[in-house]
Amino acid sequence: MFHNGSKSYFLADVKAKQCLDPILVELKEVVLKKSVKDFSQGGDGVIRYQGRLCVPNVNDLREQILS
Repeated sequence: MFHNGSKSYFLADVKAKQCLDPILVELKEVVLKKSVKDFSQGGDGVIRYQGRLCVPNVNDLREQILS
């Protein structure tokens, strides 16, 4: 789906925008306290649900991915 450069840019974009999504900011705090299962924060700092990226709902990022 992505070339290496595109994949890196995409992951960096998701990571940066997770900090702008109020729901994911709150979730990140809960994840760091290990109060939830199924959610995790990887070594790259990105929040995931069952290993899948949590795409923030900011700047139409979700729509860009789907188009």
